[in-house]
Amino acid sequence: MSASKFYVESNSASRFHNLKRYYKVNKEYSICVHDDFSWFPDISVEVARHTPIDDSVPRSNYYEKIKRVSEEEFNEYFNGNYTALQEVNIQGGDYFLERSDNDDVFIFHVFFEKPSKHFRIYCGQTIGGSEFSLMRENTISTRPMTKKRGLHITEEVFCLAYKIVLEFLYSGSAMPGSQDKAFQAIKGLLAPNSKPMEVVVTQESYYKKARGLMLQRKDEIKARLVEMDDKPSKRGELRAEMRAIDYCVSILDKYH
Repeated sequence: MSASKFYVESNSASRFHNLKRYYKVNKEYSICVHDDFSWFPDISVEVARHTPIDDSVPRSNYYEKIKRVSEEEFNEYFNGNYTALQEVNIQGGDYFLERSDNDDVFIFHVFFEKPSKHFRIYCGQTIGGSEFSLMRENTISTRPMTKKRGLHITEEVFCLAYKIVLEFLYSGSAMPGSQDKAFQAIKGLLAPNSKPMEVVVTQESYYKKARGLMLQRKDEIKARLVEMDDKPSKRGELRAEMRAIDYCVSILDKYH
């Protein structure tokens, strides 16, 4: 892997004049975090597949000021954002999903009213690579539009998607190799033939219910692979779903 470069960008044209973005870039992946993680925690990553990422550090211009920083300074802000996104309560909200027609982009939302908070999960995949992000903002101004164009989903699906992406964002140099697994895990949560998860009250019952349903689905796939002579493409799809289930269960067990 190429050596990483670290820099901070401030944009005077933004309505958030004091907001700065810290970057870690190399030819395999790029990570961006905000400096004000107590108010607006945000982590976004771009991961390459075949074509390397442009890891050159931009030049400053009239609107954007660029400054090189140390790895230690970047890590300070990355860890601050990660902790802010990890130590949150995302239960008891209003949950929505937006998805592209060809299922290469999934955007999850949850809105809370008192106090106003909005969490967003972005998962996108192209031939060139993947994009994942988690963010929180202290406003629900986008809820009417999201409600209009999105679909309601269960709390359990959102919480599991959140944990999968949170785990992925921390994996660093492992992201290029695990990007497809993470995306398939997200996609597997929304498979048309997956069983809907019932709304449960406690974290312990959520854990048991979610884990049980996923393992039940895995057993169903195993039985089908043995009993039915599906087309090779279908069998490959089913095996991919099994791998996604294993990944989901591993994330549940890690955070239980």
